[in-house]
Amino acid sequence: MSWGETVKRGLCWAGGITLTALWYIFAEGWLILVVKFFGFVWGTVIVTAVTLALAWIVLYVSSGSRSIGRFRDWLLEKEKELSGRAKAAVKGGQVLAIANTAVFLGPMVAAVLMLMLGIDRKRIYFYLIPCSLLCAVVWCGLYSGIFWEIHRIMAGKL
Repeated sequence: MSWGETVKRGLCWAGGITLTALWYIFAEGWLILVVKFFGFVWGTVIVTAVTLALAWIVLYVSSGSRSIGRFRDWLLEKEKELSGRAKAAVKGGQVLAIANTAVFLGPMVAAVLMLMLGIDRKRIYFYLIPCSLLCAVVWCGLYSGIFWEIHRIMAGKL
């Protein structure tokens, strides 16, 4: 690899890392500001409404994707080879996987995951309501707790 290619590759990596960090700051920044200005309860309501609307948009746009269909077909093919107990474990694990995805990656990614798992699109619209609420409660609770604790430290009430 030539020196120019090495520098180009390094700049691409640095740019990707920088953009990822900026996106994370933006993605979490609005949530932190909402919690700071509106508190836990209203922050949760606002974050739930915003993420739910975004998740519904992602679901609507992603519904016709061929990639999702190919993954679903591959997954169904693999499920056919499983025993009865393994199929039951997979079905039970889907709920946990969707809940974890909703909390840690957001309801938008959970919507795509549910499509990939073959859940009916009409049901997903309903399932995104508790997913958005769960995500909002966890993150608004975390950030409001952080603000509460910082306030206690600053006020000297340790």
